[in-house]
Amino acid sequence: MKSMIKRIVFFGECMVEHNADGVIAFGGDTFNTAWYLAQLLRQVKHDEITVSYATALGTDGASADLTAMLSAAHINQDYIIVTPESCLGEYWISLDDNGERRFTFARDKSPVKAYFNRQQRLIQALQDKQVDAIYLSGVSLAILCDSQRRCLFQALAMFKEAGGMIFFDNNYRQALWPSSEAKQSYLALMPLVDIAFLTDEDEYAVYGTQGVNDIISLHQQRSMQPQILVIRQGAKPCLLVSSNDTPVIYIAAQHIKPAFILDTCGAGDAFAGGFMAQWLLGTELRSAARFAHRVAAKVIQHHGALIPEHLLPSLETQECHYENAL
Repeated sequence: MKSMIKRIVFFGECMVEHNADGVIAFGGDTFNTAWYLAQLLRQVKHDEITVSYATALGTDGASADLTAMLSAAHINQDYIIVTPESCLGEYWISLDDNGERRFTFARDKSPVKAYFNRQQRLIQALQDKQVDAIYLSGVSLAILCDSQRRCLFQALAMFKEAGGMIFFDNNYRQALWPSSEAKQSYLALMPLVDIAFLTDEDEYAVYGTQGVNDIISLHQQRSMQPQILVIRQGAKPCLLVSSNDTPVIYIAAQHIKPAFILDTCGAGDAFAGGFMAQWLLGTELRSAARFAHRVAAKVIQHHGALIPEHLLPSLETQECHYENAL
């Protein structure tokens, strides 16, 4: 299936990011993952896979800067729409002593909130299978109204039936919607998902589960197709679950000295990007997860959701050593 993926689109919100160190940049969960995937593929000059981003921008200066950034990153913009007289949302990151982040948002008028009301290009692409895969997150769903979510889910069902592949990150933000609403949407989407990136704490918050065994049981009972669960546990090992009959695989995270952990913002997004880069190029699950941990380990040693490309580990050589690691 992975060898058939040549066109993958990420849907979500990208905002102006005010880093804890005062730097202004861009960030957003699906945007971060798309950016990391595109940059890692560029390392090996792999241009057979087209990475696209679907969102809505405004006519402000930040939107123009983001457009330029997407072009520089070789991220396709066919599914980006521009909404006149609107501007991107913003968020501010503050950190505690352990590098754990706190967010303050100003996104009420973000143009992507009405994305499917303004334009049906992505819906049509899914229905006609003009792309091979789509990547969504809990935030992608939370920013939409009920009617737009229903429209999206209907298109995803058609896309899935036509052989499309769906990636999902359970990223949950309580400030965007209550857990009961998120649970309803997650349960509707998960049976369609091929690979799910599940952060354990977000699963507990949405479903009220108590441990990773509960997470696995919940989704395996509802799955109607082969499905890969990648369960992230922060600094603990991630879990790879591929079927009811296959043993759970544990992959240790790269251990970084606490003194070098500056900012955990974007770590899970980078993990997903690293995993996908390896997996799409044919690497087996264990190696993909190990590399994903290494990418995340690099990210948490720098401020902001996106780190400079030259700091990323090598996709080609799968470097195994990090400075600052114990």
